[in-house]
Amino acid sequence: MHNYSNATIEGFVTHEPQLKTTKTGKSVCSFSLAINHYSKSDEPPRVSFIEVETWEKVAEICSKNVSKGKRVMVVGSLRQDRWEDENGKAQSRLKIIGNEIRFLESAKKQEEAKA
Repeated sequence: MHNYSNATIEGFVTHEPQLKTTKTGKSVCSFSLAINHYSKSDEPPRVSFIEVETWEKVAEICSKNVSKGKRVMVVGSLRQDRWEDENGKAQSRLKIIGNEIRFLESAKKQEEAKA
């Protein structure tokens, strides 16, 4: 039995996307988003950094259109990676597998940023 996992996040891209090809020839693109959380005015701002992974056609689109500093929305599902570090300590990381990417900046705003 499978459980339902759906996630939508919005944030700013923290580094240029990395496009790779698996041994089976599938494209995978990864990048991360900085997500600013609401906080009271007397509290320091809180930021979460979420890894994003996209596959196949979405990966190709991301590799060409996603860049550091762009504001995007990612719709997908959560996945947890688990591994042991070099000291044998268990590690884990949650990431979102993006099925849909929405670019939240208008073309006009992007052109203004280039000028």
